[in-house]
Amino acid sequence: MSLSSTTLVPELQYWYHIFLVNSSVNKYTIPLPVSIAGPISNPLVYLPTRSFIEMLFNDNYPYSKYNYLYKEDNSKYSWPEIVKRRMMIYPRSAKYYWCDSSVIDSTSSNIFNLEKDDLTLLDALLSYRIDSTSVTIIDSTSTQFIDHILHATYTNLTTNLSKLIFLYLDLKIYGKYSNYNNQTLISTTLLERCFEAYLLDEFFKNISNKTV
Repeated sequence: MSLSSTTLVPELQYWYHIFLVNSSVNKYTIPLPVSIAGPISNPLVYLPTRSFIEMLFNDNYPYSKYNYLYKEDNSKYSWPEIVKRRMMIYPRSAKYYWCDSSVIDSTSSNIFNLEKDDLTLLDALLSYRIDSTSVTIIDSTSTQFIDHILHATYTNLTTNLSKLIFLYLDLKIYGKYSNYNNQTLISTTLLERCFEAYLLDEFFKNISNKTV
């Protein structure tokens, strides 16, 4: 999974693959991306830690922080072999991005163009991942996350990703899905489409459990 045909963000490809393999709704309708996984003994060896993308898709996210700034790895000869095989189809234009919190400087980029509402909702999601009982949502026209309380209203959120995260939290915390009771997809970018597929799966499982 990539930002364009020649740009690779390894954890998006890996975690979206993991989601689809275990999906209830999309398993047989969405083609599986190739998994950027290491050996069975250490499948995450080629992935960064604390990536916000892992936090989006990993229900068991194990960290207390997340990173969203990326650096391009220009050392093509040192890329993992599985990455080389995928990217050397486009040897001149291939780009490999790494979410590395250990080296954040002027070359670090917000390549997914996350905005303020995105980061606020990601903070709330992080708190939920750490402790699923810790987050409360209060209706508010001003979007902020303070002391485990998300002050927000779905209709006032300014980005698609923040809306999708809000829908996810509203479902998981309160079992609510009224804001998503339509047939119009929210997502427009690749990352948003991947997360909306994940969200749809969560809605399906929640509603199926209620009707059993």
